[in-house]
Amino acid sequence: MSLFMWCAVLGCGALALSLLLDGLFDGLDDLLFDGSLPVLACALGVFGAVGMGVQALAGERLSTPVLIGVPLGLAVVAGAVTRAVWRRLRRSMPRNATPLTVGELVGSEVQVVWWKDGRGEVMATSRGHQATLPARSDDVLRTGAVAWVVDTTADDTLVVGRIDPPAPTEPTSRPVNRPPAPAG
Repeated sequence: MSLFMWCAVLGCGALALSLLLDGLFDGLDDLLFDGSLPVLACALGVFGAVGMGVQALAGERLSTPVLIGVPLGLAVVAGAVTRAVWRRLRRSMPRNATPLTVGELVGSEVQVVWWKDGRGEVMATSRGHQATLPARSDDVLRTGAVAWVVDTTADDTLVVGRIDPPAPTEPTSRPVNRPPAPAG
């Protein structure tokens, strides 16, 4: 097997594995860039396929720079197109496709679902997701109350504080002017 055939097989195989085993190779995204495995696999596959085509059509009559340059140029173009399509698809995905984390809830309001002895559960809403999470607080809370997320703990428990309701407005008492009572 030629070098080009190996590149085509490895590129297509890596692309198929990245699609079938989605999420397993996401560590490469942290190493290079977001979507790096599909982009690199597509470029490698195109390099191999075009290289085999050029080699089959021209045979041994081509110089090495042409034999390598043409497939390499088309591989770079294929990688750039794949990267552009990948970025476009990522931007078009809704932001709420990823689940919410407790860290992003710090500073937001939550509603108490149940509460007893400084611990309970609260319902949080963020980016269209709703989640019921464990919480703790030194404040006295009751079911249905609205609380403020102050911090999180290592075990993903929210630390919440009470939001004091606005002071009720009392009607002002005005002295009533009554006519004096009749004498007699």
